[in-house]
Amino acid sequence: MQHHPRTRFGRPARAAPQVASASGKARRTLVVCIDPAFPPTSGADLRNFGNAVAAAELGPVCLVSVRPLAGPPQPLPANIRVVTLTAEGEPRARALGLWRTKTETRIPRPALARLEALVREFRPDTIVVEGIPLFRLLRPLRPLAGQLILDMHNVESDLAGQLHPAQGSGALDVRRLERKAAAIVDRIWVCSRRDHGKFKALVSSTVPVDIVANGIPRAEDIPKALPALPASSGGFPLILLVGHLGYQPNIDAAQRLARSILPRIRQALPTAKLTLAGRSPAPSVQALARLEGVALVEDPDDVRPLLSAAHLSVIPLSMGGGTRIKILEAMAWGVPVIATPLAAEGLDLVENEDVLLAASDEELAAMAIALCADPGRMARQRAHAHEAVWSRFGPQAIRDAVHSGLGLADEDA
Repeated sequence: MQHHPRTRFGRPARAAPQVASASGKARRTLVVCIDPAFPPTSGADLRNFGNAVAAAELGPVCLVSVRPLAGPPQPLPANIRVVTLTAEGEPRARALGLWRTKTETRIPRPALARLEALVREFRPDTIVVEGIPLFRLLRPLRPLAGQLILDMHNVESDLAGQLHPAQGSGALDVRRLERKAAAIVDRIWVCSRRDHGKFKALVSSTVPVDIVANGIPRAEDIPKALPALPASSGGFPLILLVGHLGYQPNIDAAQRLARSILPRIRQALPTAKLTLAGRSPAPSVQALARLEGVALVEDPDDVRPLLSAAHLSVIPLSMGGGTRIKILEAMAWGVPVIATPLAAEGLDLVENEDVLLAASDEELAAMAIALCADPGRMARQRAHAHEAVWSRFGPQAIRDAVHSGLGLADEDA
């Protein structure tokens, strides 16, 4: 593996070897993100970086972020270069647009100028933009892109309606942006069949909409064979929730899990423990670590030890969109998942085989207790889920989806 240094403001990194596509031509792909996608921490980072890795098999990839890097640079996989458009301590500059929806990210004007210069220098065949939060970049990039793709991590108008139901006008504003975006770009990516249906129902456009599912995060670091069930010497069951703990849907899930679900489980299984792990935990999440049986791991450098020790992942999401990458990660590690239907939405998992689903805290706790009391059933669910996630969300499936989403099948037809 070759490593390539991180760059800022578009300065070129060391050249990477090019890999030809099926048509024989190396493709150059530029991915524009809100936050730096490497090293990946949040679900959005994991999706952006996973897609970049798949595109890098076809040629050089440049991962660009509006926000600056936090922390020292790290070695990158071959064919991938990372650029940030802003820097820590840089004077605050005017933003694009006098008015923005709550969904949109603030983009300083110098960041756009640096991005335009980078595009001219890198000469990408395709530019992929991370969703409606970066809507303001679509029109400036349109004349510079041979192919412009909008990667819809979520159907943002639907998500806005869930997070702020009292502010109906906010969802309408976002829907208008989605319709405008569909008229600008060449293709749109969504992460599930369900989101595909939602988006097509909201936007009357002939633009191709491709399903590029979220893949197993950090698949290269996970044992491909089903791991043995962890020992119970540290408590049983050890329950794990991993996610961005400053994101409101995850804050709500952590609260439900620590204050309502775990106490019910501990009535039947007194040694049950809960670990909450993730970046930027909100003060209300930090307070949960004072509860009996609850531990908090802030900004973990490596979640592998947590996943390898967990007996269960309970995910009581009541709001949110897209598909939940952390469900895929848990299943790939052989950790049984018990979740609300919304948490598993879009994954097309087989209920009662791949995943257990319930809406209420009482039902979720009862399912956890029953599963822990039936070792045979737990073994079957671990095996079903492990096989399903590797076959449908493993590296090869994501490579195929990204390559199709780049329009390679259209070119080769």
